[in-house]
Amino acid sequence: MKRNINSNGYIFLYSTVLVVVVAVLLTATALWLQPYQQRNKENEKRMMILAAAGADDNDAISFVDSELPYYLVNDSITVLPMQGNGLWGPIWGYLALASDSKTVVGASFGHKSETPGLGGEITTTKFQSQFAGKRVVENGSQVPIEFDAITGATKTSNGVREMINHTTQLYLPYLKKR
Repeated sequence: MKRNINSNGYIFLYSTVLVVVVAVLLTATALWLQPYQQRNKENEKRMMILAAAGADDNDAISFVDSELPYYLVNDSITVLPMQGNGLWGPIWGYLALASDSKTVVGASFGHKSETPGLGGEITTTKFQSQFAGKRVVENGSQVPIEFDAITGATKTSNGVREMINHTTQLYLPYLKKR
């Protein structure tokens, strides 16, 4: 018996089989790639911490799991993790402080979906380099951080400012002790 490949039943069966096969292949691929994706996320995090600290791949990073967790690079540079909101989604970063815990050594930022050329500029060296040398604590009090905002990306720039100021406020008791 010859099949009618133009019938509705045949087209429906063919489409269903094709969708199931593609779904199984995509699921298997996603599961197979998960460990690699996780490793890449951890490497990206490590690279951002080292970039904020101005360190290289040979430097040691220690995670300090306290009430407010932070990182130590070579036991002298304190790196604070930060999270905030940009225009289109979350932004995050790391603020590296010198051994005095008051002076910024560097900063590193990332984003999920900021506009390239506007809010996405927070990931550039030009933007990040302006934080080095800024003071976040003076005479035991927090100093609001000031920097040149990105033209056309006011919401993202304000998000970075709020993220840094909120983080330094949270860590102020720790920073005053050092």
